Amino acid sequence: MFMRLLSLIALAAPLPAQAPARLDVKPAGRVLLGSTGPRETRTVAYTFTNVSARPIALRLGDLSPGVTVRGPALEGPFAPGQSLGLTLTVDPTGFVGPQARNVRLLTDDPLQGEYRLPVALDVRADLTVDAQRRSLGIVAPHESPQAVFAFTRETGQPTALRLAGGIAPYLDAEVVPGSPTSRLLVTLRPARVPPGATLGLETLQVETSAPMQPAFTLYLDWKLHHPVEAVPSRVVFLDPAAPAQELLLKARDGKAFLVEDAKVEGGGFTLGPLPGAAPEQSLAIRRTATSVARALLVLRFKGQDAPLRVPLSYLPSSTPQAPPAASPSAGPPPRP
Repeated sequence: MFMRLLSLIALAAPLPAQAPARLDVKPAGRVLLGSTGPRETRTVAYTFTNVSARPIALRLGDLSPGVTVRGPALEGPFAPGQSLGLTLTVDPTGFVGPQARNVRLLTDDPLQGEYRLPVALDVRADLTVDAQRRSLGIVAPHESPQAVFAFTRETGQPTALRLAGGIAPYLDAEVVPGSPTSRLLVTLRPARVPPGATLGLETLQVETSAPMQPAFTLYLDWKLHHPVEAVPSRVVFLDPAAPAQELLLKARDGKAFLVEDAKVEGGGFTLGPLPGAAPEQSLAIRRTATSVARALLVLRFKGQDAPLRVPLSYLPSSTPQAPPAASPSAGPPPRP
């Protein structure tokens, strides 16, 4: 009972009031250190002035990772009116992006509060790529355009690059190592693009040897334009009641062209008469297949070496089965 009474008295006793600050700190408040490299240290010089009439001593409480402090302000007491310096250094090694750091300082005066030295900085990535997305633009069938992604290491160390997960069969990739810049070269081979494909957005997963930036996701887009465009680029029959479709052929330059030869590689489809020379032509395609069928229409044009290939497909939709009739002896259906 006596110990409990002492505890209640201790809880009821007022805490000592905090006295006004006896040290003036310059610079005051949060110090912005701006952008810094992955191993570039930053330093702030502080000045502490004893604005009271009694000596006061400053000591270190705790600090954030990568921060060191030193200087005469921590080596002895301040005489009244005396100013002493302190240097704060931030080493950003092992960190990337926006960072906040702090130092907590205490004094030998129990009525003084703590003094804090907050700083902020933005640590740049060691390894960066000059662009996460490249565009090959409009590509003709006879071209082989190349996109270059440049990876630069700010610390100057060589960087190993590796494509993870593979790439499309119509792309060739090559890594050119270097220091501080390594390059990833990606080449589009239109001759290997599947028939009917006219554009693409490729996703490339790149693994690196940089510890803080071990992986990158890159994008590459392209558009393939043939001299004669097929609309649609793939002919798909879905309705069993529709045995024929029209394929529109259009010259990209708006000039008349002539279909020299047209054949279907595979069964299930036949062609109507070849149209005459014109900037826009229609070719009739008739379905003869009664079940799922796939073929390839190959068109050759006068004066053009590369043929145009158009996939043909018959993909009949399945007809849903009607529910079986109820047996007369089954009785009425159960009520919900």
